[in-house]
Amino acid sequence: MRTLAVLVCLAACQVTHELDDLARTVQEVRDRMHVRFAATKRVGVAIALSDLPRAHEEARLIAKLDEPEVLPEWQPYVDNVIAAARQIELTKDTVAAANMTALLGRRCAQCHVALRARIKFPKEPAPITDRKLATNMASHQWAASRMWEGLIGPSDDRWLEGARLLSGARWSIVAEGDVPPELGVADDVARVRLYASRAIVAKTQDDRATLYGEILGTCARCHHAIRDRLK
Repeated sequence: MRTLAVLVCLAACQVTHELDDLARTVQEVRDRMHVRFAATKRVGVAIALSDLPRAHEEARLIAKLDEPEVLPEWQPYVDNVIAAARQIELTKDTVAAANMTALLGRRCAQCHVALRARIKFPKEPAPITDRKLATNMASHQWAASRMWEGLIGPSDDRWLEGARLLSGARWSIVAEGDVPPELGVADDVARVRLYASRAIVAKTQDDRATLYGEILGTCARCHHAIRDRLK
């Protein structure tokens, strides 16, 4: 009986140890996912602000985040995410980086679907809208963030929430005539509105990824023109 009790105790200790290892592994995966998600958002913001070096830096961080415990059948999805991040690192202009970022989002979504992962994004209240340029820009960024979540989730609700807001957003710097027409900012605004309207009716994830890349690249061109104007 004493021997049996010892064996039971050893078995229980082994099970407890394995459960502890599993819990630790799951937490490590979650931590990397949070780091990866935060970095992808920063990539998008950097590109929208026409800051290519910062986008490269954030993409490099994503590319370094491997998943050592992933099952063999899921490894190709992880590899695809890493490859997309490395492609962003190699881009020479913000338009190319925007398109590669859209591909990264699509690859993230494919991984989530394959893993049957249910991605829950924190609720972020929409900013108050008024005629001020800074407020307008915050609203645009909020809408783009919702579209990004909708793309990588994937989530129809998040995608449509962002696309609808962006399609009807105010653009004070153009409406108030703060930039000369030769900079083409008004054309960029028209393109964003067009792409956002198309995003509302886009049904496939591939179409949504393409439109997200177009929107992000247009934002980068517009902000670059405005930044140069204000120098």
